[in-house]
Amino acid sequence: MMELLQKFSPSQIIMFIILLCLVFKEVADFIDWFKSKVSKRDESIKEEQDEKESLEERIESLEKKYDGHTEVLNNIADNVDLLLLSDRDAIKAYITGEHHRLCYEKHWVDDYTLDCLERRYGHYVDEHGNSFIEQLMNEIRALPKQSFTEEKEQGE
Repeated sequence: MMELLQKFSPSQIIMFIILLCLVFKEVADFIDWFKSKVSKRDESIKEEQDEKESLEERIESLEKKYDGHTEVLNNIADNVDLLLLSDRDAIKAYITGEHHRLCYEKHWVDDYTLDCLERRYGHYVDEHGNSFIEQLMNEIRALPKQSFTEEKEQGE
């Protein structure tokens, strides 16, 4: 140690000490920088994992909602099918009743009644009704036509 003191001047020793302190400071700064980079990377990874978990939760939530909506839509579709069947049956019964009234009692049809029956028969066909109703409509169409005013005059 004495040799070092004799070999180097006090200003050189002070310079070495200052350089050594600067080296320690730079090493400490490097370590802090490295730790912050690793910390930021870890935070970034954690944020990505949190975001992924959040997205997975949202997907699960949307799937549950979708399943619920699908069930509701299926119920609505079933109810619409039931309503169509019921409407077809109601139209079939109405046309059958009108057929019997017009063909067996009156033996003629007025324009308004025929128009109403044609409209209802059109709905029946649109609802995929298929049975003897077409034949009943053909028989009604073949009846003699009489206007509503002629019916009033005959009734008076």
